[in-house]
Amino acid sequence: MHSNRQQGFTLVELAIVLVVIGLIMGMAFKGRDLIDGAKIKNAQAQYNKVATAFNIYHEKYGSYPGDGWTAAPGTAVTGGTGTKNGQLDSAIETAAALAVLQNASILTNADTQSAFSQPWSISDTSATAVAHFDANTNYLTVGGIATNAMDARFVCQLDRVMDDGAPDTGIVRSSASKGSTATSDYDNTVDCWDRSGQISLGIRILP
Repeated sequence: MHSNRQQGFTLVELAIVLVVIGLIMGMAFKGRDLIDGAKIKNAQAQYNKVATAFNIYHEKYGSYPGDGWTAAPGTAVTGGTGTKNGQLDSAIETAAALAVLQNASILTNADTQSAFSQPWSISDTSATAVAHFDANTNYLTVGGIATNAMDARFVCQLDRVMDDGAPDTGIVRSSASKGSTATSDYDNTVDCWDRSGQISLGIRILP
């Protein structure tokens, strides 16, 4: 007659399982870090490409793309008949700018799609003043400089990588505050990846 004996896990087997689970979780977190880091590098490269495109267009046509446009460009490359003042100071001009660069085959449509699942746009210098953003300046933005459309972690890290790490100075600006205890605020003393919440983003494109 056989006795029924319950079989359990030994301590060694449990330890092995825990180690495997730890490795899997570690790889998952590391993978997320790599993806987030790639988004920052991609965004920086996209900004550099757009800034270069503005300069190429200016060298070739003598004005900035969108400057002086009073209507949507359609498929035209030049032809803005309004005042050219070196700024994009109307909603039509800012909307025309990236379209004109695509028409001129300087940028592709993919170049205007940010790494953050939203398209890039350009802020309008005639818009109401927004805290932390300079007047008479156009910014490359996601969702607008007055709209909190960006993950604070990415804005903080972009500011640190591309600029001075301060939300109210330099070429990278945001609606965040320095020295605040709010989780969406940042400066050079915090870990960007510990931030949370939504803030605005603007990277100076003109002048």
